[in-house]
Amino acid sequence: MITWKHICWMSLALFHLVVVGLHAAHFKEWSKCTGWLSRYGDFTGAGNIFSFFAPHIGNEIAVLYTVANGKSQHVMRLEGENTECNRRIQTIYNFFSIEEAQPLLARSCAAYVLKECPDGTMVRVTVISKLVPEMKAFRAGMLPKWEAFLVKDYKKNSQ
Repeated sequence: MITWKHICWMSLALFHLVVVGLHAAHFKEWSKCTGWLSRYGDFTGAGNIFSFFAPHIGNEIAVLYTVANGKSQHVMRLEGENTECNRRIQTIYNFFSIEEAQPLLARSCAAYVLKECPDGTMVRVTVISKLVPEMKAFRAGMLPKWEAFLVKDYKKNSQ
């Protein structure tokens, strides 16, 4: 038997899910009366936009390092066997999407790679992004593609 207590809890749950749905639909962009609903969403966590459901998927960023010593060169990546370490490296790489941070991040990554490869005298940092088309373009036949957006060369100091 359904009691008033059940009806109240189900009503609250339904209201909460409606608020989640409204925030996921970006209702702040198309509605003028968002005051108390926005505060409720911020307070309860229902106000997350849940962007992973959005039609625009963020670009994946990867970094390739070409280490040279005057006689030979080899290409490497920093990823390894440890999944958690790879996740942390990828988090750092995502900051390459901030234009102001690119020179500092590239220099820092180059210094680390040159430290790890003591025989290397020069490193080229190539930052590439996987450009994912929107659904309409994908349905029209466009495929994701990798594109370099930052290429910097760094030499080891003689100190």
